[in-house]
Amino acid sequence: MWDLPEVVVAGDRLYSRACDDLVGCSAIVGMLGSLEESRSLASALGIFTRAEEVGFIGAIELVKAGRLDPDLTVISLETSAERPPARMGAGPIIRVGDRTSIFDSDVTAFLVETAKSRQLTYQRCLMDGGTCEATAFQLYGYRSAALSIALGNYHNCTPDSRIDAEYVDIRDLEGLIDLCVAIAAETRSAADTRNTLRQRLEARLNDFSLK
Repeated sequence: MWDLPEVVVAGDRLYSRACDDLVGCSAIVGMLGSLEESRSLASALGIFTRAEEVGFIGAIELVKAGRLDPDLTVISLETSAERPPARMGAGPIIRVGDRTSIFDSDVTAFLVETAKSRQLTYQRCLMDGGTCEATAFQLYGYRSAALSIALGNYHNCTPDSRIDAEYVDIRDLEGLIDLCVAIAAETRSAADTRNTLRQRLEARLNDFSLK
């Protein structure tokens, strides 16, 4: 472990020797805490896996053990290196895919529509700098999508090749928690979102045909 501070907050930024992926873990805890505090009847399951960086070992062993409902929709929470068009401080990222795969389009659209309906700030980006657990779950038959926040000094490497703390924007983390709470509380399904989007397209087509 690098000799770096465990946690330092300076302004809107949180610095740590390991933001990736403790930030995702903290978002799960924050979501569950918020749902409990509001006495929400929403149903949400938080899953913590190990050894993601060396091959998704925890996630793969979990699905191979048959402990998860095969109809479960998995949303991976993580950090990803800040790369354009993603911007730190511009909100959580609805990640449409990674370096290896594209995630479930219906679930991704559901995440976007949920953010819009709750007027939550978000970004929609591919983020192809690496591969996340959404790909691993998808390869084993689960519908999956991913949420992320932009990460500075990815893997403790600065732009000028020094070793330093990773960092994130606290507002992005708060936005990620808010979005997770909204997703858990949403009564519509991904199928409902697909139908709504199809109806919009058909309405536009009808408008065009009438002109």
